[in-house]
Amino acid sequence: MSDVVLVLIALAAWIVVGLVTALWMARRGHRSPGGLFMGAVFGPVLAVTAGERVEHAPQGPPPAGTAEGQGLLRVLVGVDGSPESREALRTAVHLFGPYAPTLVAAVVADYDGAEAERAGDPAAAVRRRIGTPDRDVTPYLTGYEVLAGPPAEALGRYARENRMDLVVVGRHGRGLSKRLMGSVPQALLREGAVPVLVTGGPGAPRRR
Repeated sequence: MSDVVLVLIALAAWIVVGLVTALWMARRGHRSPGGLFMGAVFGPVLAVTAGERVEHAPQGPPPAGTAEGQGLLRVLVGVDGSPESREALRTAVHLFGPYAPTLVAAVVADYDGAEAERAGDPAAAVRRRIGTPDRDVTPYLTGYEVLAGPPAEALGRYARENRMDLVVVGRHGRGLSKRLMGSVPQALLREGAVPVLVTGGPGAPRRR
């Protein structure tokens, strides 16, 4: 075996060890924009320090507005079963699905109804209200939530507490989406913490 082949094997092993270490660190919550690049460069050196880095990494989801690249985008979609809210869900998936490891569909019920539905399966509760999502939408949904209270307050509170980067709602419709048009975007804009995307029908999303 020639020296060149040995060098190439050693280089490949160096890179593989570094990449595996970087991916392990990312799964444990230690994410950085250049994580994979650092893994390829530092190889086994990164593996030696990985445990300490993960131990001292900040816990919990990243604060709103500080997502480290598109891969950490957190999106909340308010749905109520109207065609407009279903279109909002499709728009959110088509625009952000590949870049959003957190994409949650949420319905808002009164307090009694929310408690009853939470006691069961939240995903089933959402599907009962909005129907079965399209086949190209379902793979990107990472969570279903049943929220309680006035729609604007419930969605706004969930977005803040879970550090969502974006809230998506339909422009018109019945129930939730009709009541959301003025209150949720205005409330979130006043806080200045979470951007709101209001979709106005197929092909016509609007940023507020």
